[in-house]
Amino acid sequence: MKKSNVSSLSKLVKKFSQEDVILQMEKEYRSVASVNIPLEKIDDNSYVNKVTFSKKTVNLLGKSIKEKGFFNPLVVRRKGDRYELILGRKRYFGAKNINLAEVPAIIREVDDEEVLLMLLADVRDEREGNIIEMALICTALSQKFNYSQATLGKLSHQSRSQVTNIVRLLSLPEKVIKEVMLGELSYGHARALLRLDQFEIEEAVKTIHHNKLSVRETEALVKRYRYEDEDYEKEVSLITKSNARDVKIKPVSVSFEFDTVEEKEDFIKKYLSD
Repeated sequence: MKKSNVSSLSKLVKKFSQEDVILQMEKEYRSVASVNIPLEKIDDNSYVNKVTFSKKTVNLLGKSIKEKGFFNPLVVRRKGDRYELILGRKRYFGAKNINLAEVPAIIREVDDEEVLLMLLADVRDEREGNIIEMALICTALSQKFNYSQATLGKLSHQSRSQVTNIVRLLSLPEKVIKEVMLGELSYGHARALLRLDQFEIEEAVKTIHHNKLSVRETEALVKRYRYEDEDYEKEVSLITKSNARDVKIKPVSVSFEFDTVEEKEDFIKKYLSD
C-alpha cells in the first residue's frame, strides 16, 4: 500500500473511530442551509438497501414527521441527476409512508469509502441501524477497500472476533437475516445459530419462537444439536442454574464459561463461598 493511502486511511480511522462522530456532523450541518429535494429523486443507499424496517417503525416515523416535521435533514450525495441517501433511512421511509413531496437534505460530496464510514459510525452509535446493517457495511469495507478485521474493530468499537461473528451473520438463511433485521430474533440468538447447518437452523428457529427461548436457552439448544451425548442434559441443567454461557463436563473436571467477570464472581459467591 502506498504511503499516501496509508496516511489517508489513518486519518479516516482516527476521525470515524471517535464517539458520536455523526452527532458532531449533525451539529455542523445545522449551520449549513439545507435544500428541499423531491423525495422521488432520492434513491436508497446501495450498500444497505437490503436492510428493512418493520411497518410499525415506518408508520411511527411517518406520523412523527407529519406532526413535527424533520428535526434533522437527510444527508445525501449526488448521483448523476439523482441523489443517493447516506444518513436518515428511517426518516426517508417515514416520509415515503406519508407521501411527502419534498424533504430537507444536506448534500455532501463524498466518495464510497467515506459513505461507508459514515454509515458504520451511525449504526455503531445505535442511531439508525442494526447488526445486519453493520455486517453489510463491514463486508463492503473489507471487500472493496481491503479494511482488516483489526481496523474494522477500531471503527465499530468491537473486538476482532466480534467483527468476525457479525460479518458471519450474512451466511444465515435469508429468512433468519430478515428476522434479525426486524428484531424478531436478537443478535445473541443469531450468533448461536451460526454453529448449525441450514436444516438445523430452520428447526431451531421454530423451537426458539414456539418456546420463547432466551439466548442462553438457545445456546443450550445448539449444544443439543452439536453434542448428542449422555452429558448433554447435565450440561444444560448446569447452564441454566449457573447462568453460564457454556459448561463442559469431563471425566475429572467441570468447566464454566461466563460472558462477564461479574457473572463469574456472582457464581463464585453463590456456589463456592463459605
